[in-house]
Amino acid sequence: MIRQTLRFLLAALFLVPAASAQVLREKQVHRRGMLHETVYNTGEIGRKWFYRDHDITLDPLMEWPGNSATVIDGLQYSGQHNIIGGGISIAASYADVNIFDLNKRLYSFGGSSGQHVPITVAGVYSFPVSIERIENYPILEDGVLNPAYDPNEAEEIIHAHWHTNTGISVWRTSRAWSYPDYDDLIIFEYTFENTGDTNGDGTPDNSETLHEVLIGFHYGVAPSMLGFQRWYGTWEYDFMYKNDLRAYFDRHRWLRYVINIGNGVDSDFAASGKPDPQHFAAFANTGEQGGGLMSPQAPGIQMLYYDRNHLATKGNTIAMAPQLINRYMVDTDSTLKQPFMNKVESGNSREDKMKPKLVPYSRWSGTYTPYRETVWAPPPGTEDPDSLRWTGRGAFNFRQSYKAVGHHIVFGPYILAPGDKIEFSLAEVVGYGAADGPGDWDEGGGLGEVIDEQLPWHEVPHFADRVIDPSSGRTLTDNYLDQYGYPDYVNSDVRTVKDVADMAYNAYTGSEPVLPLWPEDNPADGVYRIPTPPPAPILVISNNDRAHSVIRWGRAAEQFTHPRLTGALTSYRVWRSQEAIGPWTLLADIPAGSAADLTEADEYEFIDTQTTVGTSQWYAVTSVDAQGAESGKTNLINVTAALGAADELTEVHAVPNPFYLSSGFEGGGLQNTAQQIGFYGLPEQATIDVYSYSGQLVDTIEHNAAQYSTPWFQVSRNDQEVASGVYFFIVRTPEGGTFRGKFIVIK
Repeated sequence: MIRQTLRFLLAALFLVPAASAQVLREKQVHRRGMLHETVYNTGEIGRKWFYRDHDITLDPLMEWPGNSATVIDGLQYSGQHNIIGGGISIAASYADVNIFDLNKRLYSFGGSSGQHVPITVAGVYSFPVSIERIENYPILEDGVLNPAYDPNEAEEIIHAHWHTNTGISVWRTSRAWSYPDYDDLIIFEYTFENTGDTNGDGTPDNSETLHEVLIGFHYGVAPSMLGFQRWYGTWEYDFMYKNDLRAYFDRHRWLRYVINIGNGVDSDFAASGKPDPQHFAAFANTGEQGGGLMSPQAPGIQMLYYDRNHLATKGNTIAMAPQLINRYMVDTDSTLKQPFMNKVESGNSREDKMKPKLVPYSRWSGTYTPYRETVWAPPPGTEDPDSLRWTGRGAFNFRQSYKAVGHHIVFGPYILAPGDKIEFSLAEVVGYGAADGPGDWDEGGGLGEVIDEQLPWHEVPHFADRVIDPSSGRTLTDNYLDQYGYPDYVNSDVRTVKDVADMAYNAYTGSEPVLPLWPEDNPADGVYRIPTPPPAPILVISNNDRAHSVIRWGRAAEQFTHPRLTGALTSYRVWRSQEAIGPWTLLADIPAGSAADLTEADEYEFIDTQTTVGTSQWYAVTSVDAQGAESGKTNLINVTAALGAADELTEVHAVPNPFYLSSGFEGGGLQNTAQQIGFYGLPEQATIDVYSYSGQLVDTIEHNAAQYSTPWFQVSRNDQEVASGVYFFIVRTPEGGTFRGKFIVIK
């Protein structure tokens, strides 16, 4: 015993386990479709769960649409992010342990718990093993067809693996697509195995059978960062809790989602979507910033499969003790009907709050009972024909749907012997609202316990309705969708979150959804036999000597084959926008094989002659088939117009000169282009040293691009904005050429 203890102490002091020393908490990002998401090899989704101090994010947090970072009124915004964190929970107990002693129960919070500060996950609850992102793109970066492309797999796949302190190890595969009907969703498949590895060193620490195992999936859903920041200046829970959000549960689809229906004033549907407080008319009419509504998205989580293997039966779990259940809760195989819990809560998901909830003797959300099915019947025509299958399952606690942020769906209890595995699948889905018009009813949506409104069903808000300015009470439009339509990032007839959920079901099962859907009837693994349009080509963009954008692409997409190809490629559409989310302008529709648009190198070439030096724009080229099916804009490129590089160094000009505070360039993107000074007349490679009047080196700029110019934003090498004054610059080339000049800054 003494020798064993000494060996343990030596290992702890000097021999850090290989898994802990070599594998760190790492992330990968889904960016292929319109829905962008960050995932970790610790179970976390988006970020560690916490609801304060997150007004800026560099990583997508269930971002829809992607690339939504923007500048409005000179302020930078991270864009349309929709979760404060997410992940999984595992709770389990060893045999013969007092189940009521929470200190003896095993808990793992992989991104599923947090409060005003994030908790530590890696090395405490999760022990990372690996994470890998796989690009299954039809066309490679060099523009040729991908010989390894798998038509029966997603275009973007991320595999993650980690161990937990409970002895249950987790494998997760997440999948994303760019096809317009399927690009608003990400599907997650999980496998949980009792490996006995409780510290992440890769070897079993025990051979215990785990009892009363509960597996939970948790999201802090908060649409949207941009909307809250435009209204309240921040994206924090104190403002999410101002009567703005409503949670809903569509039991037909096993879909829970959140909608922003108010503006901190009332819950009138006509005030839905948060109209921009200053620029509603301009944005709505032009489509800038995605239109006049700053929070139109309805983010949701849809269960696609849950495992019934290894569910505990009567006599093997306290959850089925006579004093805890009634006959409605027991399924035909003597297990509990699932889900175990189906809870909506506040964003406060701290550990000491979650632990007593993840126990087998308490159904945090309650269960559906015959009384609630009969007393609170849904509106006529909205109930599914198989409603009795819900009796006895974990109930959606509609009374707290106004809290909206915390979403918890839990399954179990399971009994997992060493080596036993269970599987789950779910989808993240986001749509433009949850209904196209009136007539949809779902559970939730009320104010609940705030005003004692005990109504479980509410009509789903929609944007074919009035929009009211809550500060003045003035009607901004009588029907937003009728007057302004959908933004460009809603790129197909798949529009609402329910439409997206149906496409997630279709992708996973290979079948069209027939309501009601039941995850237990689905396969344990996704089918992924998805109709596929011709892929978008790979673009190469340069500037000519007139600062026009020259867009070139190859013909590989025309040779693309697929067992479910929607049609042969017939044309290419060339698009331009000031922002990645639109609005997009169609510049050209070029027939496939058009000799007039092909160069001698058998490449397509389109020249955008409507560009101005120093301005920034986004380009994309999509492929279209004979039926009108169009690829996604997977080749988005942001270009700042510049003159092509000079053949040799002669004269270099600083523009504007002199620089006045208001004389800088105008353009898109997040750079402060109003501060930009351009150096023009550069060859492809050059170094520019900028000096103050006193001869002090202010900054060194390395130019290595086929452009005639390079921008400088008046920031010194010490990250300080330069002051007014006279500045000198020296340009040097690798061949030994030199040019000296000066410019003046007046502020």
